Amino acid sequence: MKSFLFALALLASCVTALNAGIFGEGGSVVQAPDYVEENARRAEPFTPTPTERVTNGERLRRGLPLLPPSRRSSALRARASCVPLSTGTGKIQVRRASDGVILGYIRNTFDGQNSYTYGTLANALTVQLGSVDSAAGVMEISAVNGPDAAHPFFGAVGGSGGYNFNPGQLGYAYLSGTGHTPANSPPSSSAGHSIQSLGYNAPAESTIWRVDCLTGAVTAQWTNTDGSQPPTSIFYDPPVDFVGLVGDISKFTQTFPGEGAFLITLHFIPNI
Repeated sequence: MKSFLFALALLASCVTALNAGIFGEGGSVVQAPDYVEENARRAEPFTPTPTERVTNGERLRRGLPLLPPSRRSSALRARASCVPLSTGTGKIQVRRASDGVILGYIRNTFDGQNSYTYGTLANALTVQLGSVDSAAGVMEISAVNGPDAAHPFFGAVGGSGGYNFNPGQLGYAYLSGTGHTPANSPPSSSAGHSIQSLGYNAPAESTIWRVDCLTGAVTAQWTNTDGSQPPTSIFYDPPVDFVGLVGDISKFTQTFPGEGAFLITLHFIPNI
């Protein structure tokens, strides 16, 4: 009877969840989202400044269009230039998807629930791409100066409201530090992640990223528990202050209408 009442209480807490975080009332970690970070950071706006003939890496940093690739000889076969990936070390810029405005950079410290958020260039996370080969497919991204050396990958942890990304279904994930998981594999409960230190034990994925060698666009591919790979978008949740992955953003905003979550895009900015 006690176990039944506990399950019933847990179900009730899920129904009355206030937001998409991992903390419940009183600071306890529960499956139902009920956490609001009181001092959510707002990133400083960045206004691109036009300049004459700068490198593609610097143009990406400023939000300017890339220069067209130059050809040294007409005898060479025309091919795309992947110079923007450089050595694979750089920062991850955050832009609002609706208008391309630069919001900031993935931050080198976590938010209050051990998830990645964004800040300014001064406190940006330095990352190392798993590959600079444009044909490499999905890859891992390592955090060079991240907040959790025990979980070094810039990965994703299944959301407290569900983590199967299907149309009409509430499925999302927090970006956080994770251990290694193979490419194209369902979320792993054994990989480990940074949010576990708070008592939250959802599974994680790390080998989920693709980087466009021409534009620097960083995109994600989440794998569901059944092995299917649904469309995956990246979003920001302002009151909980985390960057995450989502399958159906409309379902997310309908479930948590007061959070003002919106889609963003990520862009790799190489160190110069």
